[in-house]
Amino acid sequence: MKKKFVAAVILSFILLSSSALPSRATEFEDALAQQKDIQAQKNQVQSKLNQLTFTADKIKAQMVELDAQTLLAQKDLKEKQEATKKIQAQLLTAQKELAAKQKEADERRQVLAARMRAIYEAAPVSYLEILFEATDLGDLITRFEYLSRLVENDQTLLEKTRAAVQEVNERTKKLQETQDQALQLEAQAQAAKTTLDNKLQQQKTLLAQVKKEQEAEWEEVEKLAAQEEAWQAKIRQLQAGSKSGGKSSTITTWPLPGYYEISSPFGWRINPVTKKRGQHLGIDIPAPSGTKILAAASGEVIFAGWDNVYGYFTIIDIGGGVTNTYGHQSKLGVSVGQRVEAGEVAGYVGNTGWSTGPHLDFGVRINGKAVDPLRYFR
Repeated sequence: MKKKFVAAVILSFILLSSSALPSRATEFEDALAQQKDIQAQKNQVQSKLNQLTFTADKIKAQMVELDAQTLLAQKDLKEKQEATKKIQAQLLTAQKELAAKQKEADERRQVLAARMRAIYEAAPVSYLEILFEATDLGDLITRFEYLSRLVENDQTLLEKTRAAVQEVNERTKKLQETQDQALQLEAQAQAAKTTLDNKLQQQKTLLAQVKKEQEAEWEEVEKLAAQEEAWQAKIRQLQAGSKSGGKSSTITTWPLPGYYEISSPFGWRINPVTKKRGQHLGIDIPAPSGTKILAAASGEVIFAGWDNVYGYFTIIDIGGGVTNTYGHQSKLGVSVGQRVEAGEVAGYVGNTGWSTGPHLDFGVRINGKAVDPLRYFR
């Protein structure tokens, strides 16, 4: 009876154990499937975001070109306005001169008319009578020259008067035509500048719209990143759980010897890429691209590949549910399943993923929960 009881207990334990394994395996597979689905969504959003970024950069380039064209148009308009003012000043001077010449011509006509009227009123005499009245040959010549010069002077005076009026009239007419052309060119320059101003305003409006769409996509990316991080934590927890009872190795090695500046510590911050406030799950250590990254502790590589946020990304399970993460690498130095000892090369510093410069994002997670890595270093 006792043997039957023991056998039943053993059988129950085996059944329970065997049922637990598929449950854990199923849970692990579901977590991987969820992560894969979220990754696909992130890729779609990231693709759209990349397209929006390309569009925004293109609009900015067009705006720079329009700004340059607008400056040239403004300069051209200013030159046309100054030319118009100069011509208008010359036209005003010519109009004043024309008025003076016309006044002079009128006065000359009045003098000529007065003289002709006086001769007429003094009783007309023929040239022969004046000549026959001469007392001698010298007097005759003198009288003849006087009459000739008088007539010649009257004709010259009349011709000069007409020529002066005609010359000023022609000059005024040309200046008027030049002014009309200058005003037309000024109007064209103003129209060109107005067109460029309108185009520039349209580009500004379009850029604002693209930025608004970018912000919406960034929010979606952040949302998906948070979901992915949660599933990654769950996966790491399940992976750590599969090695339950194992003792974690000690974090003893600074991952970037010689580089101790922390550009962004663990905790809340403004993300340099998204410009949004969020929690930084690691510490950023700036270093030149290609610098060797050393494993902070001994353990097994459970992930080594590409992540949209962290770029080339490595996770090393150091036991006891503790993992070390190495993000934004330029090149991976290890592969999944590999055993890595503390101080060995795990990768190389880079600028991949969401990064604004070459650095290492080093993190420590306990059962999937991020903790401040600096607690392990003095």
